[in-house]
Amino acid sequence: MIPLLLSLLLVAPPELKRAKDRFEFGAYPEAAGALRQLLAGSPHLTDAEAIDAYRMLGIAEYQLGDKLAARSAFVNLLSFDPDYALDAFLVPPAIVEFFDAVKRENEPALAPLRTRRRELREQMRLEDEAKRRLLAEEQVRTGPPGKIVRVEERVYLFNWMPLGAGQFQNGDRAKGTAIAAGQLVLGLVNVSAIVFHNQFAQDARTCTSGQSGCSRPPYSDSDRTLLGRIDAVKYVSAGLFWALYGYGVWDAHRNFVPRLETEITPSRPGANLKLEWTF
Repeated sequence: MIPLLLSLLLVAPPELKRAKDRFEFGAYPEAAGALRQLLAGSPHLTDAEAIDAYRMLGIAEYQLGDKLAARSAFVNLLSFDPDYALDAFLVPPAIVEFFDAVKRENEPALAPLRTRRRELREQMRLEDEAKRRLLAEEQVRTGPPGKIVRVEERVYLFNWMPLGAGQFQNGDRAKGTAIAAGQLVLGLVNVSAIVFHNQFAQDARTCTSGQSGCSRPPYSDSDRTLLGRIDAVKYVSAGLFWALYGYGVWDAHRNFVPRLETEITPSRPGANLKLEWTF
């Protein structure tokens, strides 16, 4: 039941989804009106969707007091599945009894439908069995396939990721390793410069205007020069990191192939393994 409901929610027409929402909230007049309009328009519904639509319509009409309309909806449901039964845990007992009575009253007309459905299922089973036998015999005559195509679907998002992810996906491991190593080193240098700058700024001795070597208090000229060099390292490493990231994104997009197909020739049974060394 749960897989059927999930499949209906995922692929059912929008009108059926809206009617189902109204039905689940107990808005039976709105649900019945939407379902009548949907079914009157000769929609292209699957058997499962049609059964669900007539089930909701029959229950909604019964709740609204129109048993003739409910009976008509249930008869339509049974025309798709003569063996259908309402779930007694989800449907009120009075409606279940009404549905069962409708099924019993129409049993003479449902019996041929049930027989025909069994015949169709058996025919489909025999058809599938014949198809499998045909393919198996063909494989015996022709042997294993001469080639196998391996399909690899690549992820576009990897082109925007750092550390050479796009290059590794494109098969360029050397370039990906170089980009990853460069970004790691530059990232560590940048973080270290930030931490060292903040720590040094807290621990540095302060000076006042007029002291020797204190042209720009509160730091001495020597300390300020060192802080400036640390700032330079911080900004240069950050700039190089983002420049390398930009190059990695550009290179990954330039060599990106969304779908890669590789032809593999399977080895024949008993074939010898041959190694060749080329210098």
